[in-house]
Amino acid sequence: MPLSMRGATLRLAVAGDTGGGAETVAKGIARVHAEQPLDAIVLTGDNFYPCGIGSEHDSRWSLVLPLTRIGPPVFPVLGNHDSCGGSDPDAQIRATGVVPHWQFPARQYRVRSAVAELLFLDTTPYVEGEANDVAGAIASAFDSPGGGAPWRIAVGHHPLLSSGYHGYFPRSEVHRMRALIPAVRKARLDAYFCGHDHHLELIRGRMLLLVSGAGSEPIPPVKLRATTVYPTEISRERIGFAVVEIDAHRMRVRFYDADGRAKSEWIDRKKR
Repeated sequence: MPLSMRGATLRLAVAGDTGGGAETVAKGIARVHAEQPLDAIVLTGDNFYPCGIGSEHDSRWSLVLPLTRIGPPVFPVLGNHDSCGGSDPDAQIRATGVVPHWQFPARQYRVRSAVAELLFLDTTPYVEGEANDVAGAIASAFDSPGGGAPWRIAVGHHPLLSSGYHGYFPRSEVHRMRALIPAVRKARLDAYFCGHDHHLELIRGRMLLLVSGAGSEPIPPVKLRATTVYPTEISRERIGFAVVEIDAHRMRVRFYDADGRAKSEWIDRKKR
């Protein structure tokens, strides 16, 4: 799926775990968009609490509409709460073309811009041991060693690494996600965006690991990782989101609160 850019820099808002109601975080994203337009909004899963929706016409779409009304295309992934109970996860996919600006063509899909290729993954069946197609999806999406957009990014609900509870527990899920690291390295991913943990965090290593799950019910980290560059200390978590800017040579991340005020300076990563 193509993603057009307004200029030489791709601007993304990344928010997650908005299932408790996106109205608050949407106000902050809308203010950022009004000051400097965004090209897209990325949702890292758990789009509906407590358990998904029943159809593309479910009244609970009201939880998401504040985000879709901002204007840029919204690219989601499914989270564990989108797939539980009697919900129909595929209803979110069928809503493409029904809910304005909602772009969700398949459970796993690719979005291409001039500077970045993004792979959107369904990690819930994988961590629950019901599917093993995530590593294969990463390999097939980025099987070319050269060519294409300069930046390679994957988006999933569950973290590869995090300072939140789900970065440590349940151990079975942690082990499953860590098992993806060889595939991620072989594919030469530059960044992985996720939610599941309800805080904002950036971890710097061979690639950037962005946790953006403070979209509606924020929870602070448990224990900061040695390679965490934001936050620098654990404090009360508030609703917020990240903005990611990408050009041919640099990716940078900045965190914002629900009022659209910056919580951090820009954190840069140059293309290797």
